[in-house]
Amino acid sequence: MTTATEASTTAHVQSAIGAYAQALDADRVDDLVELFWPDGVAEITGVGTFEGHEAIRAGYAGFSPTQPQLHLVANTVVTSVTGDEASAVSNLAFFQRDASGWVVRLVGRYDDVLRRRDGEWRFQRRVTTFLP
Repeated sequence: MTTATEASTTAHVQSAIGAYAQALDADRVDDLVELFWPDGVAEITGVGTFEGHEAIRAGYAGFSPTQPQLHLVANTVVTSVTGDEASAVSNLAFFQRDASGWVVRLVGRYDDVLRRRDGEWRFQRRVTTFLP
């Protein structure tokens, strides 16, 4: 049975994950950066590892959309909650719209560690892995 605390943590984790996808698709890099702690890490397998707000901002600035895009995140499972830390895994499908319509460009997964400080949940580490 899920406790109220676990349910609340899951809701906060899912909210951060959804906010990330929406900020990325809308090219709101500053909003995306604020979802990470100042010492947070964003690792994109095969692309790079960005540590800290300035590195994350610089890394994601290179991903500005050139056409409409949509990150669909699904099957999020909070795998552990220990005090002020939660881990989660999610599936990812990335779509872009071109002249023929919406096309799946890649699929992958997110492996996340979020931490709570002063009642606020943010990413401590997000690893993005693309599947073949």
